[in-house]
Amino acid sequence: MHQKKRRIVILSEGFFGDLEAKTASGLIMYKPEDVVAVIDSTKAGKSVLDVLGFGGDIPIVRDLLDSLKYGPTTLLIGIAPRGGKLPLEWREVIKQALESGLDVISGLHDMLNEDSEFSMLALLKGAKIFDLRESKKYNEVATGDPSLIKAKVVLTVGTDCKTGKMITSIEIARQAKKHGWNSHFVATGQSGMMIAGEGVPIDSVVGDFMSGAIEEFLIEKSHSYDLLSVEGQGTIIHPGYSGVSLALIHGCLPDAMILCHFPGREKIKNYQIKIPPLPEVVKLHEEIAQPIKPSRVVGISLNTQELTEEEAKKQIEKTEEETNLPTVDPVRFGCKRLIGALEFLKR
Repeated sequence: MHQKKRRIVILSEGFFGDLEAKTASGLIMYKPEDVVAVIDSTKAGKSVLDVLGFGGDIPIVRDLLDSLKYGPTTLLIGIAPRGGKLPLEWREVIKQALESGLDVISGLHDMLNEDSEFSMLALLKGAKIFDLRESKKYNEVATGDPSLIKAKVVLTVGTDCKTGKMITSIEIARQAKKHGWNSHFVATGQSGMMIAGEGVPIDSVVGDFMSGAIEEFLIEKSHSYDLLSVEGQGTIIHPGYSGVSLALIHGCLPDAMILCHFPGREKIKNYQIKIPPLPEVVKLHEEIAQPIKPSRVVGISLNTQELTEEEAKKQIEKTEEETNLPTVDPVRFGCKRLIGALEFLKR
């Protein structure tokens, strides 16, 4: 995904600005210069700034045809839906994009390259389809040997899905560079991979090989960097996604963890499972890591996007009192204090 400069139109019909469209929001936050338009007929006529509060004057258009005047080279699927399925009503948009000669980037579980209609259109029009969750190459079981990863590893973990793990990991990598680390963001999901241009699509890897896939990637990257900031996935207490969360803990063998939380969310999204108090969640992660490689949760990252700035500051203060750990919202206030909590890794 690094070969040429792309001009991306993001397909986010009916979802732009929602948590389901975190792929779109993440790309616009970190690579706005690559995005020429967003497709969402429910918000057409507005700018990205109007909806997200950042991203500048990127236009939101009604359909693919409206986007073509901005000269896109690529259509990007901009949502991360439950189960990673392609909405049936989007098939026509993808076909239109391929017929127009646009490449298509998808992070869904549905492999677009394996769809005969899409693959034939791409072949006829000279377009390419990039399935970010393609994972057949991963076939190694983890060794569980921490000595093989030469860099220090920081893993974000969460109390639920969509709590800010990707953004926290990116910001830790960025901030760490300012404090003398040769740091690198390691993406493990479709949104992070679109931003980083590489990574491990951990939730698509065969269960036996998930830990091995991220371990192998970190071993390779640790020859070039001294701090690897790994994007966490899901939560260890999620009925559907806990396997991925556990695989990342065992595969990363982290030296430290950062717990990400969405204040005010009392239950796992779409379930009736209560989220335990944060000190209990901290203890749970440390106990899970202990048998293979002891690791501490050294800080808390809050996603306060639904709070006012004053409410956010109060919530941060409350969380620090509750956990006795440095707490930040990395988007609003930066993550300098988390970097301070990682200083012990330099010893």
